[in-house]
Amino acid sequence: LLLEQSRLLYFLRRLHLYVQHSIIGKALVNSHRVSTAAMMDDKTGQCQVKVEVTSDIVCPWCWIGKRHLDEAMKSLSNEFSFQVLWKPFLLNPGPIPDEGLPLVDYLMRKFGPQAAERFMSGDSPVSQRGRAVGIEFTKQRLMIPTRRAHLLMDYAAKHGKQHEMQEALFKAYFAEGRNVNSEAVLQEVASEVGLDPKAVLEHLTDAAAQSKYEEEVKEAQRKGISGVPNFEVYLSDKPTMRQQFSGAQPTETFIAIFKRLLTLAKM
Repeated sequence: LLLEQSRLLYFLRRLHLYVQHSIIGKALVNSHRVSTAAMMDDKTGQCQVKVEVTSDIVCPWCWIGKRHLDEAMKSLSNEFSFQVLWKPFLLNPGPIPDEGLPLVDYLMRKFGPQAAERFMSGDSPVSQRGRAVGIEFTKQRLMIPTRRAHLLMDYAAKHGKQHEMQEALFKAYFAEGRNVNSEAVLQEVASEVGLDPKAVLEHLTDAAAQSKYEEEVKEAQRKGISGVPNFEVYLSDKPTMRQQFSGAQPTETFIAIFKRLLTLAKM
């Protein structure tokens, strides 16, 4: 038994995934033997997995990464039960007016004329990768503050609609060019996914919700997350045993990570 435990601990410590010649994650493990029964659903036999995604509404790679994640989860739906949790991140913490700034002007000021020209051409890497997963980014969009949109995500989580809401917000912002910092627009998007727009408006000004949002932003900083999307994947009852990686990784990468977890759960 001691030999088996030693081999298991060695395996867990060496559980590293390599993608595009870089390490994308390392398992953090407990020192006791893994319980297979605790990780598998008794009724369905599925491996129960949680995915925490740190993201910002105005990050185009975050939408692409979500589409890849969705494809992976769909392809493995017979073997896995997934729960996706979205956490806030601020790509642009500096002051931005509530009405937003034309994105092309923002890019011009921050990165120079070449960045603005590449954006307007529609031929940037992010545009190409977006088209590959069915996303057409509109050029008529704004750079906006995202705190209110993150608060809407928090409200959606309380009603079991966070993952659906994230897709709706990405679509509203990136594909339709809507200002998802506007309270009226956020109420519209909330209504589109079946949430009470009046309750949403109350949540946007709720002091406890705002404190929670600020703490989660700080938590991302404490974790050393400096870019998004950032993914943390783990077995549902073992939150300390995580695979953490960043970037809009291909669907195949997500599948490989989930299958490693399935192997771990069956040991």
